[in-house]
Amino acid sequence: MSSGGTTTTAPDTTVPTTTTDRGQTTIDYAVGISVFLLVVAFVFAFAPSLTTPFTSDATDATVIADRAVDRLTGDLLVDDPARPAVLNATCTADFFDTGGADADCRFDTDASDLQGALGVASPARTLNVTVDRTGGGTLHAAGPTPPHSADVSVSRRAVLIDGDDALVTVRVW
Repeated sequence: MSSGGTTTTAPDTTVPTTTTDRGQTTIDYAVGISVFLLVVAFVFAFAPSLTTPFTSDATDATVIADRAVDRLTGDLLVDDPARPAVLNATCTADFFDTGGADADCRFDTDASDLQGALGVASPARTLNVTVDRTGGGTLHAAGPTPPHSADVSVSRRAVLIDGDDALVTVRVW
């Protein structure tokens, strides 16, 4: 039957049984997803730092409030700095009366110049200091009341005045 003509063969229609011709392996997928997640995490971690120079930062107000209340309760209004938070009642009253310092008190400037008395050099910051009884009621206050819309940093210290518990609060905005 082969009389000098050409023979034709049927095309190979078998499906390959090996997986060597896959486009993506599990390792490729895992590496790709890992890189993607790292990039997303990097963007979320460092994107806020791009806007930091353009936003207001109240951390200096927090530091000012902490230092001011520490200075009041640990140095200016006490008899002995070795016993902080035990305030001298007479010197505390003199500080807030703004009539001048008593000779025996540890401060030179009273509450009439809060920034000067507390060593706050920033004229852009406003201070308010109050001494409140623990049971309620204000003993002494100095400085303007903070506005409701202001970002206020507050620092408090528990103290003793004539054996009674009180709370010294410094607000800075």
